[in-house]
Amino acid sequence: MAHELLIIGAETRALKHMAPVLRRAGCNVSRIPRADHAAALLQSTRFDLILVRYPVEGLTFEEFVAAVRAEGSPCRDSGLLMLVDDGAVAEAGRYLKRGVNRIVGDDAPSDRLLDAIADLLGVAPRHKLRAAVQLELWLRDGGRRLVTVTENLSATGMLVRGGTEFPVGALLGFELLLPGQQPVAGSLLVARHTDRLRERVEGFGGRIISFSGDGQERLSALLATG
Repeated sequence: MAHELLIIGAETRALKHMAPVLRRAGCNVSRIPRADHAAALLQSTRFDLILVRYPVEGLTFEEFVAAVRAEGSPCRDSGLLMLVDDGAVAEAGRYLKRGVNRIVGDDAPSDRLLDAIADLLGVAPRHKLRAAVQLELWLRDGGRRLVTVTENLSATGMLVRGGTEFPVGALLGFELLLPGQQPVAGSLLVARHTDRLRERVEGFGGRIISFSGDGQERLSALLATG
């Protein structure tokens, strides 16, 4: 089932890069410029995650949070992520754990915003599992292939060593070579490139879009025993 995301307020550089990636990953992304208009919608429509640019227009932020978290609101337990500029981080911090689940700076890199979104959407936990993986990207002038290894793996995605030549947003065919069983194959979206200094690996994070055959069941069974 697709995740429903609502973005409120002015577009930031990170959001500009992330919105197309989220759509390709199967998320339905809606946008409303003003908080008062959004608050009216949120009284009748469920969203899995709300990203709001601070400060908001049309309401105080306290009024907006109260509307989202009101008893009977369909978004009472939805993830709420604030995007703030550097000068407002301390001011915005008072809302953390008071209706707001996460705060990310406007100038934060796209991968940090993606990590926050993934956490709030409850993406499946990853396991430190090293497995060989063959990746394939078909281009107009031919294919591009890479055989490498995963650094970690979940039922919904993987962190892959290498492959930074694949651009963010690229859709790859993948084949996981697992011990003692047939390969697990499917398609993978390049969601972000790693921060080599922070993560100590040069590669990319990918979101699994689809599986071939019974690959999803077999991968889930492997991770459950790992």
